[in-house]
Order: sequence, then C-alpha cells, then structure tokens
Amino acid sequence: MENQYEKEAEGVKLDAEGHEEGKNIQGAGSVSGRPRRFGRGIYEKTDVPIRLLDGFIAGIIVIIVAMVIVFAIIGGYTVRFDTSGGTEIASQKLRYGSYVDEPEEPVRQGYEFAGWYYEGHEEETWDFAINKVGGDLTLIARWEPAKVTVKFDPDGGQMPEGMEWMQVIYQETYGELPVPRKEGSRFAGWIYGGEEITADSTVAMPGEHVLTALWE
Repeated sequence: MENQYEKEAEGVKLDAEGHEEGKNIQGAGSVSGRPRRFGRGIYEKTDVPIRLLDGFIAGIIVIIVAMVIVFAIIGGYTVRFDTSGGTEIASQKLRYGSYVDEPEEPVRQGYEFAGWYYEGHEEETWDFAINKVGGDLTLIARWEPAKVTVKFDPDGGQMPEGMEWMQVIYQETYGELPVPRKEGSRFAGWIYGGEEITADSTVAMPGEHVLTALWE
C-alpha cells in the first residue's frame, strides 16, 4: 500500500488492482519494449517492416513492366534463316507467341526448295500458319536435287521414237541413254563439252543441256 500511496503522490493514477492506468500488460509490444511495426495477413510472421516489403514488391512490379515494354519495343526474339547455300533471307524480330512472316523462297542452283525445318525436327516442315515463336529460332532450308531436262542432238542420225529428250536428277547418274541410228556410221556415244557422257556419268549441269552424238 505504501508504494501505491507513493505513486499516487507522484501523480500516477492507479486502477483498482494497483496497476498504472493506460498501461497494456498483455501486449507483446509492451513486454518486449519494442514497438509493433507489423501488419497481418501476408506479413503476420515476418521480421521485415511493412514499408520495406511494400517497397520490394513495388520494385519487382516496376522491373516486370519495364521488361515487357522493352520486349515489346525490340521485338523480343530473333528468327534467322539458314538457306544452306541458297540466296540469303533477312532475319526477323518477333514477340513471344507471334507467327513468323513467311519469306520468299530462296534459290539454289540445281536444287528445288522443299520448305523450312528447325534443328532436331528434320522430318517436320515449319508451318507458318500454325507454329509460333517461343524463343530465338533458326529455320533451315530443305533442298531436293532438281530435275534436269536433257535433250539429244543425233548429228544427222535418227533418234528412237519418243526419245528426243529425258529428265535426270542433278548430282545423280544419267542412267540408260538412248542409242540413235545413222546409215553408214556406228554410234560411238554421247559427248557434252568435249567429255564423253555415259549411263554412269554424274549429272553436273544444274540446268537444261544438250548431248551430241558421236559417230565413227
């Protein structure tokens, strides 16, 4: 009681149980002597002040928005075209999920263009109406040897009916060649550019050409 009287004498008001009025004896903040700086919800069990967490989250949002803007401006991803010896095709800058603009077909002497594919999918052909960009990409040209027309000059002889010309495959062998006839002469083979051409000769000319008969 003496302590109570002394506190009252000092101007400190006490309640009926002798505790100082206005003092929270149950709050964790008053027990530890540390002011309460935390909220509830997602911050309830954290040791980081609310303002610091809010600032961190705001910073992350700003970075994400900035990255989206940058990708939108520069196009995001690069699509390159490897023509494998054909005419060059300019690369494209595209955003994620975009369709690739189908370029003009490249040209390669002696070959026919057969579509585009990408590494690891050699048996598939890129479909510009369906496939979309998911990252940097290189499309590779697929080529097939061209069909070459070969004509025959019998040089005064007579060709078998229906054998005035034939088609062969570039970089493959000619295969069986026709045999013309000429009265008083013996057929000695075909020549092109001063070189003899036989069934086992490889087609080195990428375009139409004429074989001339050699007689003895």
